Amino acid sequence: MRPALAALCLLLSVTAARADIMIGIAGPMSGQNAAFGAELRNGVSSAISYLNASGGINGEPLALVEVDDGCDARRAADAAKELIGKDVRLVVGHFCSSAALAAAPAYADAGVLMISPSATANDLTAKSLWNVFRTTGRDDQQADLAATRIKLQKQDAEVLVVSDGQVETQALVSQFRNALPKAKAMTVKAGDAKLAEDPSLLTAQSAYLALQVVDAASVAKELRRLNPAVAIYGPDFLQAETFGTRAEAAANGVRVSFLADLLPKADPRRVAQLAGTEGATLAAFAAVEVFAAAAKARSVNDSKAMAAWLAGGNEVATIIGPVRFNTSGDLQDQPYVWYRWQDGVLQPDTTAP
Repeated sequence: MRPALAALCLLLSVTAARADIMIGIAGPMSGQNAAFGAELRNGVSSAISYLNASGGINGEPLALVEVDDGCDARRAADAAKELIGKDVRLVVGHFCSSAALAAAPAYADAGVLMISPSATANDLTAKSLWNVFRTTGRDDQQADLAATRIKLQKQDAEVLVVSDGQVETQALVSQFRNALPKAKAMTVKAGDAKLAEDPSLLTAQSAYLALQVVDAASVAKELRRLNPAVAIYGPDFLQAETFGTRAEAAANGVRVSFLADLLPKADPRRVAQLAGTEGATLAAFAAVEVFAAAAKARSVNDSKAMAAWLAGGNEVATIIGPVRFNTSGDLQDQPYVWYRWQDGVLQPDTTAP
């Protein structure tokens, strides 16, 4: 072989061996929700730089490609096709639950892993797609948290769970009653939440409000009027300022579950790579680290093997601490914590569980 031809072949083989591993992000990269897309970009691009500085994945560098889905389910399908066409091995996103739900099956069919740092909808991991994981919480985990606290405080002699029967709240009710099967379920009309007369309202020791914020405020006021001592709990809908304003004094003592702040336990060395730590930024950084660990443990060219490794509960060291997944693709460790309303202010709840 002539020297020039041999040199060209060597160059081509080296180039092929060092082909970039494409990492996609999908979210609202423009428009009124562009700040959320910026969180994805900041977290993922910083993680890529961090990993590339130490050799990438088995010597292959990572590169970023982004698409704009506008947080829209209809646009998400086209965004997914674009990323698949660019041979991405991982999609960090989609940011919004509706878009993530619309795009996930396409990635599964194409053999692409998807890790969302922000989509909390139950259905995202309840559909048993092999390729879907998330580095944030799942909505109905909040009901588990409430049921556990009620049990620990021995308030489960008489428990109420109040809902509006809507899709967004029914999953919370189901999860809550799985943990506390004796809880009495009550349903109010969405937009006109009035409690029907029932002796349990006078004697219940605790109540879980699986309601949107305005209805939750109305029910909390009525519960406090009938039973001032009742302990009231609710999901993150109730963290809105509207709840404190509308419920007035009845909001005092109401405990609300909310995603834990990731920054206090984040690795300062990796945080230094970031332009900011808002919202989903840290969870997006962690998603790339999760992918890298799975690729090193298995093969970047075998997405199903990587997914099986992650679903097997293997621990990954990330910017937000150790991360492990269950077989559905959700975090094994509870990502929600308690806040408490007092005098119109929602603050971390430091009382004993």
